[in-house]
Amino acid sequence: EGMKWMSPRNFVIISVILAYASLVAGACAMASAQTAAQEPKRQTVDPAAWGSNHAGKPIPEYVRGDECLFCHRNDIGTTWQKTSHGTTLRQREEAPELSKLLQSQAALSGVAPQVQFFLGSRHHVRFLKKEGFGKLSLLSAKADLRPDRQLESLIGGDKPTWDKGRFANQCAGCHATAVDPSTKAITLYGLDCSTCHGDVTLNHTTDTSLIWLSKKRRNDARAITSICAQCHLRGGKSKSTGLPYANNFVAGDNLFQDYTADFAKADDETLNPGDRHVWRSVREVALYGASTPTCLSCHDVHGGSSFKHRRLPRTAMCIDCHSEDGPYKPAKAYKVSSQLCDY
Repeated sequence: EGMKWMSPRNFVIISVILAYASLVAGACAMASAQTAAQEPKRQTVDPAAWGSNHAGKPIPEYVRGDECLFCHRNDIGTTWQKTSHGTTLRQREEAPELSKLLQSQAALSGVAPQVQFFLGSRHHVRFLKKEGFGKLSLLSAKADLRPDRQLESLIGGDKPTWDKGRFANQCAGCHATAVDPSTKAITLYGLDCSTCHGDVTLNHTTDTSLIWLSKKRRNDARAITSICAQCHLRGGKSKSTGLPYANNFVAGDNLFQDYTADFAKADDETLNPGDRHVWRSVREVALYGASTPTCLSCHDVHGGSSFKHRRLPRTAMCIDCHSEDGPYKPAKAYKVSSQLCDY
């Protein structure tokens, strides 16, 4: 009954339309393939061809953050602990809001007194305790937070256990300072000034060009990219240790002499936009030899401000987080997930 409308005339018309649509689709596909074939491949450089590294070498002596604060207590000291880098790993007494959250969870009452450190603070929080010199154990239970920093859900709270190896094998390189390449013991809890500024001599008081990322030393795109990528380029691994973080990276080193990364991830549309943006930004400099923009073009690490971000010209990389058509200012809503970081 439903096919009575299909007269011979209608059948012929529909057949012609479908045949024409098929020809158009085929022509478009052929044109696209020809265009792709005609497009010259971008020239690449060897990411490991410059500089040196400290892989497997003894940890160099460095100026510690408390020494830096002797002079920088009024400019950096007032904001550092409020930034994401400053709160990446904190002692319990430095995070009263998380301590209160921990104590409110009846499921964790048996292990709460043992917790000495908090890992993370914005969206996900893990709990840790000391396990010998320079070692930390990671609690299996983890907390997901709402935008107001209150608990959204507690995962694994029914039978929490301590893992002695996970922090050293997955987290230490990006959440602590100076990891011993042989023992995986950390030298300092959290990120110290040397993590980004390098091994700074006392002569820097009269010559700030001796400090990486200072106003007088931020024109080396390759070194700047290595400094930021040591933690933010998630998904690679050390060639010498097999760990998911570089072997004894020191600011100024060439990260890619020890850290191997598959830059094809930059084109992986299934990757969350935040991580994909990092891969694309790093690839531009490390693989394609671009000198600008760098991470510092957009990000104000100490202040946590987006002022520079708003002043930048719009480029293809912006579309990872912003809309190409329509309102540009609101960032696209997306959820960051990381297999490495367990969320």
